[in-house]
Amino acid sequence: MKTTQTGMGMISTLVVLVVVIVFATIAVKLMPIYVDYWTLTRIITDVVDEERSDEPTPAGIRSDLSNRFITNRIEAISLRDIKISNDKKGVVIDARYEKRTPIMFNVDAVVRFDEAVFVVPRS
Repeated sequence: MKTTQTGMGMISTLVVLVVVIVFATIAVKLMPIYVDYWTLTRIITDVVDEERSDEPTPAGIRSDLSNRFITNRIEAISLRDIKISNDKKGVVIDARYEKRTPIMFNVDAVVRFDEAVFVVPRS
């Protein structure tokens, strides 16, 4: 009576293991970048929501952001890289940036965050 193999063989097990390791490495390398972005957007959203003065100024907003950046240890983007300017609608906070991180060997990942533009409205 001839028996047939059931289950995965050695080669297919190794292939699956390599694929899992590659995706796990990518996830571990990219997760801190996304956590920093989520923290950054939360900080800016809090500043926009709390800025209720009659005339918000770029200097006042930059001061609030500076204090929160220090408290939350934002390292993905510097406060100097955030553009804060006056507009007709209010004060515009432009925190768009991109971050490059090495994945493995000579392979890098570049992550762009283009959604980080906020407006502090004038009342």
